[in-house]
Amino acid sequence: MLQINTYYKYGYSTGYMEHDYKSNFGFVKNANSGYTGLQVAYGLTKRITIDLDGGYYLNRTQNFSFFGDSYTLNGYGGSAITLSGRASVLKDTVNDVEVTLGVGLKMPWSRQPQIVDGVELTEDVQPCNGSYGLSLRAFIFKEFDKSGVRLFLMHNTTLSTINDRNYKEGNNYTTSLYASKTFFKNLTLIGQVRNEVRDYAFRDDKVVSSSGGFRFVFVPQINYSFKQKYNLSVLYELPFYQYYYGIQLHDQYAFSVNLNIRLGLNKKVNAECEKPK
Repeated sequence: MLQINTYYKYGYSTGYMEHDYKSNFGFVKNANSGYTGLQVAYGLTKRITIDLDGGYYLNRTQNFSFFGDSYTLNGYGGSAITLSGRASVLKDTVNDVEVTLGVGLKMPWSRQPQIVDGVELTEDVQPCNGSYGLSLRAFIFKEFDKSGVRLFLMHNTTLSTINDRNYKEGNNYTTSLYASKTFFKNLTLIGQVRNEVRDYAFRDDKVVSSSGGFRFVFVPQINYSFKQKYNLSVLYELPFYQYYYGIQLHDQYAFSVNLNIRLGLNKKVNAECEKPK
């Protein structure tokens, strides 16, 4: 099975938060980003899959306003490439339970900082942080035949190294719980609650006080499948609780459009993977 997923994501931020309340601090008027991603997965065996993920920022923008004058910082370009493998450690097709574990290497698109109009961009708008990383993943799936409800629990830990500018992004820990149900054969509604935790960043071996924190995000999603191998989905990300270390720009919302394609390259394997009747 070859799976291809491509998507576009737009995010918007404005205002500042200190811990979990609004701050009067003002520096960046607002910020937005447009990101395109490509994920390719190939099943080597019934239990082992390799993945290749990559992404490109169409823009990563911060807008400033000083005494009536406007100023903009804008980064763009490749972000990172992650090569990973995952193995199904438990796959019970009778009871519809699956547990998968994975590990991957995150590689920067570029080790050099981006310079625009003679100015080196800040870390907040750099399309690539220039550091390597390690990705650890876990996936648990359970389907309930009578109700048609499917539950997914996914966790991803990303550990980052120090880049050439002696800057280290905070390690990131993301846990998501999904519930999905299909209607009218090809229309699926998905609800997701996601928890994101980010450690402090470090610059020159010193803690960046206004970095890191955690948040909870509610993500409703609608998915339409057609021709048995295409899935088109739209989702909206709404943070409903955010806690920042220090003072940081406040994330408001994000939305994504995704196209997923699954190609069965081996009919015999497809038949073997069908659920027993």
